Amino acid sequence: MRFLKENYLLILIVAAGFALRVWGVDFGLPYQAHQDEPIVVNHALAYGTGDLNPHFFIIPPLTSYLLFLLYGAYFLLGSVAGAFGGVRDFAVSYFADPTPFYIIGRSFLGVLPGTLNILLTYFLCRKLFSRTVSLYAAFVMAVSFINVVNSHYIYTDSLMVMFVLLSYLWLVRMTREPSAGVYAAAGAFIGLASATKYNAAVLAVSFVVAHLIARAGKRAPARFIVAAALSAAAAFIATNPFSVIDGGFFLGSLFGRIRSAYMGWTHHIFYSLFEGTGYLLTAAGISGLFMMAFRKRPLGYLFVSFPAVFYLHLALKSQPFPRYVLPLMPFLSAGAAFLFFRSFPGKYFRAALLIALAVAVPTFVKSVKADMLFSARDTREYAAEWIEENVPASAKIALDHTFFGPGLRQTRAQIEAKRKITGNQPELKGLKDRKFEYMIEALEGEKTYEVYFMAAEGVRAGEFLSFWPVTGFSMEELRDKGIEYVVFNNMDSNEEKWEMMAEMNGAAELAAEFNPYYSPGFRKTFDEVELTGLPAGSRELYSRERPGPYIVIYELR
Repeated sequence: MRFLKENYLLILIVAAGFALRVWGVDFGLPYQAHQDEPIVVNHALAYGTGDLNPHFFIIPPLTSYLLFLLYGAYFLLGSVAGAFGGVRDFAVSYFADPTPFYIIGRSFLGVLPGTLNILLTYFLCRKLFSRTVSLYAAFVMAVSFINVVNSHYIYTDSLMVMFVLLSYLWLVRMTREPSAGVYAAAGAFIGLASATKYNAAVLAVSFVVAHLIARAGKRAPARFIVAAALSAAAAFIATNPFSVIDGGFFLGSLFGRIRSAYMGWTHHIFYSLFEGTGYLLTAAGISGLFMMAFRKRPLGYLFVSFPAVFYLHLALKSQPFPRYVLPLMPFLSAGAAFLFFRSFPGKYFRAALLIALAVAVPTFVKSVKADMLFSARDTREYAAEWIEENVPASAKIALDHTFFGPGLRQTRAQIEAKRKITGNQPELKGLKDRKFEYMIEALEGEKTYEVYFMAAEGVRAGEFLSFWPVTGFSMEELRDKGIEYVVFNNMDSNEEKWEMMAEMNGAAELAAEFNPYYSPGFRKTFDEVELTGLPAGSRELYSRERPGPYIVIYELR
């Protein structure tokens, strides 16, 4: 009872954060409503064949390895309960209905680390700041839109933030209780963070700052650095062993295949942070970090070193998606808390509290709106149901996108034909053949269609097996193939598609449309950056009554 009495505010904050993250966690299922989740899920399932080499290092394999262990536990429990007669039944069940697999992944790789990050932010701040500052930092982590939304997804980012925070807990301890063991623990968590997402390696700069602070007290000999380096390398290799075993392919992926570009100094502030946590909270967080650097020396230097260097990396070489700023959020949350509760004398505490809570209201409201959308049915679900109810089996349907259209099952003949183009990745041919067998077995009793995917000129047919067979954005080509229905979406900005849609008025009949917006009329999305899952832009988010693209279905005459 004493623990509850002393920590009831923290418990309420964590509970609220958990509720915001678990609300709507089943979004879109059994269809796929997040573009990147299948990357992690498919690799985790592929390890079940016995080949633990991911053959893909653009995303480090730690997340998919953890998911593989979770799926292993699910298989064992299901087998004991009689749900699976063996590995084949287990695999076929995924292709028949992937819902349990996605719920498991979202729960343990999204909701759980996302909730733990609230607690870890509090514990880190308590090592440096007052309880009030720590509670407010945890509160911002609990309710901010960018944290809530990304805690619904099976991906690397929330897990990476967790390891960054664990690294920092040990980095702070390095400055106070330096020892070979403490250094090794800090190194291990830095290695795990980097094995979750490579750009966490900038933690090395914070490690150097922590060591210099410890060194200033003449308590940290150089051999401690060796312990940390060996520990970091061991943690990274243990969780990504094929970075050594398949070193050539790993290095080729690391330096030649990861997409990144110059983002500029404002994009991730004006878009990712402003949309992810709000204008005022972002400004307060940055201002508080500057104040912290001068008022809390030397530990202030340590605390701001990671967000400063990480943002430099984001500006010079990253991608435009808002999830890239997630590792900054614990530090900005603490910066905002520091600004509000260290800038005012004690007698103005109530005023500071009211201002701090008012500043957090917009991002909390946006998180609630996001959860309402997660809980609503997706337009892709409605479109798929309409097709199943109104279009005969084996009809020829052309989709303008693999992700932004309804989830349809291709015919057995089309799946069989895909075997002929697996030569693009010969090292995975056996695995893909087995996948096709399971997909075909899962078709039993299901309605299938002859599905084609429209692509712009220059797209190589068969480069991605999910994107096959390919047809062009050409009325003549569609007619030559006998296409009967064409499905368009409003999310991707392919100019050939928009030109073709203009031709549809005289050549096809509008059979159905599925509008996610409050207002009528087909239009382009307001947010053209965050297309992997739920939009981040407020204008787009608040214009919606449900998730998914605006979908129109034409029947060719």
